[in-house]
This record gives sequence, C-alpha cells and structure tokens, in this order.
Amino acid sequence: MEIAKKIFKRTIALVILKVSGVLAAGSIAGVELWQSALVAAFVGVMEVAESLARAYVVDGSLDDDEINTAFASSAEAEVAKSKGVR
Repeated sequence: MEIAKKIFKRTIALVILKVSGVLAAGSIAGVELWQSALVAAFVGVMEVAESLARAYVVDGSLDDDEINTAFASSAEAEVAKSKGVR
C-alpha cells in the first residue's frame, strides 16, 4: 500500500508539470483549455504507467529505484522541454 501512495502522489506532481507546460500552447492553437489540460495529464500518466509496467514485467515487482527511474525520466523530459533542450 505504501508504494501505491508514493506512486499516486508523484503522479499528481507529474500531471501538474505536464499541464502547466501545455496550457499556453493549447490556447494559442485554439484548443479549449480543459481539453489541452486533459490530454497533457493523460500523456503524463501513460508515460509513467508504461515505464512502471516495463519495470514490473522484468522481475514481477517494483522497487524504489524502478519507481524513481520511471518518474525521473518523465520529469527530466518535461524540464528539458521547458528549457528548450533536446
């Protein structure tokens, strides 16, 4: 249960990161604000879910290092994108 809480809290933080990055771009492109936020949140959650699923398939369990890696890769990508780094 502790792992589920940790994943949930970090997922909320990641959703905030993803949504804040696309709100302005969505409004410039003429997309409704709630639609761009929803898509960004969905993409963020699915990126982490995919990383966690890959780690789980390898050995049938998730440890702290695997969870940290899944969230770090998504968060680092978002920070790099906001700074214009590729």
